[in-house]
Amino acid sequence: MNKQVISIEVPRNFDFEECLWFLDRNFDDCMHKVDADQVIKVIEIEGRQLLVSVAFYEGKLLIEVLVGDLEENGVKKLKQFVSDWFDLEKDMESFYRLVKNDERLAYMVTAYSGLRLIGIPNLFEAICWAIIGQQINLTFAYRLKRRLVEKYGTYIPFNGVNYYVFPDCKVLAELFIDDLREMQFSRSKAEYLIIIAKAFASGEMSKDNLLALPDLNARQKALNSIKGIGVWTANYALMKSLKEHSCVPYGDAGLLNSLLNHNIITDKKQHEEIQAFFRNYPGWESYLVFYLWRSLANKE
Repeated sequence: MNKQVISIEVPRNFDFEECLWFLDRNFDDCMHKVDADQVIKVIEIEGRQLLVSVAFYEGKLLIEVLVGDLEENGVKKLKQFVSDWFDLEKDMESFYRLVKNDERLAYMVTAYSGLRLIGIPNLFEAICWAIIGQQINLTFAYRLKRRLVEKYGTYIPFNGVNYYVFPDCKVLAELFIDDLREMQFSRSKAEYLIIIAKAFASGEMSKDNLLALPDLNARQKALNSIKGIGVWTANYALMKSLKEHSCVPYGDAGLLNSLLNHNIITDKKQHEEIQAFFRNYPGWESYLVFYLWRSLANKE
C-alpha cells in the first residue's frame, strides 16, 4: 500500500523547530512523540484513528499517514486538524508589531519568532489536562496523565512504540473516585474529571455547543457552570482548544512568574496592573500568555 502524504502551505512567521521544541520540552507527554524533525500523533478523522507524522520540508508541512487509511473526503479534515493544531491561519504580523513596542518584550520577536499557539483540538482532553495540572508541578502532572491515558485510553502500535488516544468521555464517566485515587489523583481532581466526563458523555457539554454560542463571555459562562471548571480552567481550555485569542488564565503561577521576570509587576497580587497590561494587546492576549510561558524556559 502506498503511503499517503499530504502537504500544507505554511504562513510567514512560522517556525516548525520552535513548535517542536514546545511539543517536546523534555516532558513525558504520552499524546504525541517528537522524533528528530517530526512529531507523531494519533488523529481521529471521521471516526477513523490514524497515526500520522508531521514534518517540515521546503516551506510546507508534510503529513504522512503511517497507520490507517484516509478516505478521500477525510483529507480536508486532516489538513484542518493540523492547521488548527499549529494555528496556521493566524497572521502574526500585528502581534509582533505590538510586542516590539514594549522594550521589555521586544526580544521575543526574534527569540521565539514563528512559535504558534500549539493547541489541543479535543476540548474534553484540554479541560481534563487543565484539571490534572492544577496546583502540581508539570513533571507530576504529565505522570498522572500518562497513568490515566495508558489505563483507559486506546493506542496504535508502530515500530515498537504505543501511540495513545485520550480516553473517551464515556469511559471516564463510568469510573468511581477511588479508581482515580489509586493512580494518585487527589479526591477533588478525581471528582471533577468524572463530573466533566459525564457532562460530555450526556451531551450537556461539547465543542460544537460552545462554538454555537455568540461570544467568548457566553462560552466562559457555559464552562463555569460545570463543577470543577473555574475561570483558569475555562480560559485555558478556550485558548488551547477553541483558539480564543482573548483569554488570560489569571492566577496562573507560570504567567505570574513571567510577569515578575519581565518587571511588568512587582507583586503577584497586582491584579489591576496585570489587567491593564493585557489591555494593550486586544485580540492577542492568549498569544501573549503563550509567549510569556515560553520565556520561562531556554531552548537548549
